Amino acid sequence: MDTMEVTRPLRSLHRPAARGLFAALALLVVAGSALAGDRVASEIRGTGSPTIVLIHSIGGDRSDWDPVTPALAKRHRLLLVDLPGHGGSAAPDKATVKAAARAIAEVLARNKVTGALLVGHSYGALVALEIAASKPKVASAVVAVDGTTYTQADSAQMAQVATMLRERYSVFVHAVYERMSTDPARAESLAAHAMRVKPEILSAYFEDAWRADLRPRLKTMKTPIHVVATGLLWPPEESWTSARRRLGFESAGPALGHRIEDSGHYITFDQPDSLVQVIERISEQTAR
Repeated sequence: MDTMEVTRPLRSLHRPAARGLFAALALLVVAGSALAGDRVASEIRGTGSPTIVLIHSIGGDRSDWDPVTPALAKRHRLLLVDLPGHGGSAAPDKATVKAAARAIAEVLARNKVTGALLVGHSYGALVALEIAASKPKVASAVVAVDGTTYTQADSAQMAQVATMLRERYSVFVHAVYERMSTDPARAESLAAHAMRVKPEILSAYFEDAWRADLRPRLKTMKTPIHVVATGLLWPPEESWTSARRRLGFESAGPALGHRIEDSGHYITFDQPDSLVQVIERISEQTAR
């Protein structure tokens, strides 16, 4: 299905100078709070249907969604989680997409979540897709925010970056995260935030992101998928048909593209109003 939407921001921002951002990213991509099963920290905000589950990317925590939650919580119950090893969550036994998906699925079960919008950013999108594939009743749709389904790099490139991660960890982390926002101050803050995660945990998640490939899982997945992408991931000159194939979103169900312009990888910070508009539009479409 060759369907796309373009959301133009309410304000214009400068595109980051580094055009190779997504090569690096691909080598990565109020009710109170609780610690479900003493493993995964979670928080519920707002009321309304459908429930929206928000899953951040590696190096962050659930506060990454703060710029969009006030608006979304006006109409929806929001369930925010910290990935294992991030924020208030305990360290994982294994830092993998499947392990994170299982841990978060337990939180969803405890909160009796069904028919939700699973919204995941970057690595969080991989986790959201895995949850939807393994537990179809949980999700009415998946929203992949600037995420792909696999690493678009050859083994030599991955080996080179893995070496840099091991030998120059701090340099690597700052080089990646400081390119993730159009606001230099925000980008620096993202890098500092990522450095709070234990190096062995963040490194393990990076390496899993490079190995993960959800394309086989999507072949039989009928849950609708919405890919909310920046121009860095999905260039304006490329059709959605081409991008869908390149990014690996060839699923058994519909996979629709939504482009948000003038944003770095962290759309939540660079274009929060635009992201809210797209998520609300997807919610309305899913309810029909």
